[in-house]
Amino acid sequence: MFRSSIPARRRSQRGVARPALAVVVLLLALAGVFVHAWWQRIHRDASLPPSPVASGAAGSGVRPADALAPDALLRAARVDVAAQHLLAPVGDNAFERYLVLRAQPSSRGIADDALRELFPYAADQVAATIRDGHVDEAKRELDLLARADPANYTLTLLRNQLAAQEAQLAATAAAPATTPRPAAAVSLPQREPSASPMAVAPLPETRPPASPVPPPAARTMPSPKPVALVAAAPAPRVTPPVLLRRVEPYYPQAARRARRQGWVELAFTVLPDGRVDAVRVLQAEPGSMFDLAATTAVRRWTFKPATRDGRPIAMDLHQRLDFRL
Repeated sequence: MFRSSIPARRRSQRGVARPALAVVVLLLALAGVFVHAWWQRIHRDASLPPSPVASGAAGSGVRPADALAPDALLRAARVDVAAQHLLAPVGDNAFERYLVLRAQPSSRGIADDALRELFPYAADQVAATIRDGHVDEAKRELDLLARADPANYTLTLLRNQLAAQEAQLAATAAAPATTPRPAAAVSLPQREPSASPMAVAPLPETRPPASPVPPPAARTMPSPKPVALVAAAPAPRVTPPVLLRRVEPYYPQAARRARRQGWVELAFTVLPDGRVDAVRVLQAEPGSMFDLAATTAVRRWTFKPATRDGRPIAMDLHQRLDFRL
């Protein structure tokens, strides 16, 4: 009786082990399929070439304006303002970043305030680009200004300046290049020497009769003419320029956050119409931190021009601007 129960128990154990073994085999098969698919996907991704956008961004080291999160985009825009990158380089400037931020509801107010504050300084940069003859770059920068504030009247003035510059460049390119022709050298005819020298017969020697030599006549010197005295012309009367409108420079945000103070010494020319031109930095401390703010503000000043004998003239001036918190 006892012997017959052992085979029955073994048969029941084998009956329980067979389903468990089948489950284990099924799990191993599924794991193998998953590992195979994962391995194929890794090799397929590794064989694909990198996308042009990613490779271009990695190669240039410049992240596009819309490739950053809002907080990082705002920090990058402030860095651009401190570095005077308001409109350039392409894709890495303050205006493009603030325009992207303005499209997001959470940062629209900050972006609007920044664009409104920076617009006049960016407009001055566009005017300088036009004066330098960089027409294509000026068009791109004008497009950024139009996206920021399409109704601003400054855009009309800048477009007129750009059209005048294009017309001047076209006229210069169409003018024929004329160079004065050198005058032909004129050679004088040379006299040919005679074949043989002419013989000259000697004259007979004659002596004049001796006669008394009269004394020389006395020479009379003319009396000196009176010299007319000419009065010296009076020196021209020059009056210096008089400042009529002064625009205070903005304080760079990076300098304000760092509690930095400094100064900039500028030289510029007051034109006969009272506008300011040729603004240049002579000295600055510290470095170039305040250069953009100082030069942009002085370009917007207006003067009563200097005069010479009542006629307006251009005159160079120096000005030091202090930045204090």
